[in-house]
Amino acid sequence: MQKIPTIFDRNWEGNRKVNDQLVVTDFDFDNAIATEKLDGTNVRLTVRNYTVVRVEKRRNPSKIQKQQGIKEPWYIDASEHDKADAYIFEAVKNTDFSDVPDGEWSAEALGEKIQGNPLNLKGHTLFLFSLPEWRQKVVYENVPTDFEALKAWLPKQKSIFGNDCGIEGIVWHNLETGEMCKIKIKDFG
Repeated sequence: MQKIPTIFDRNWEGNRKVNDQLVVTDFDFDNAIATEKLDGTNVRLTVRNYTVVRVEKRRNPSKIQKQQGIKEPWYIDASEHDKADAYIFEAVKNTDFSDVPDGEWSAEALGEKIQGNPLNLKGHTLFLFSLPEWRQKVVYENVPTDFEALKAWLPKQKSIFGNDCGIEGIVWHNLETGEMCKIKIKDFG
């Protein structure tokens, strides 16, 4: 799993907020869709015959692992018997997989007890952002990519998925190459 790059460079020496320098200079925004970035817990599901047979959660490298050159996150198995994973499994239980083909699918676990519930959801659910049909449900049209325009546009947006709340950010998906890039409101400071 690779982290999704932020479209603008950061002030690495200072507050780590973005500046107006575009860093995804080769990204083709004309062949991309802009979707809502959902704030939850990243998971990966293995689906067979419309049934989830494996649940994994994202693991980020520790400080020691980063010093050893391990920069990218990976997935580890979640456990139904681990209290820390209880809401992930509740989200799995509450999600309809009748239109999900066999495969491994990255998703976001969302809900009342996950990440402070910024989407104001009742209960817990999953959103399979790696499934094209599901991604289409959270598309925003005419999203600016200019620094100042995007900085002004983002805070004015309402969530498509959540209940009476703003958005965390935007993820652009290039439909031809599969490449992605993102921006969050908090990246601007």
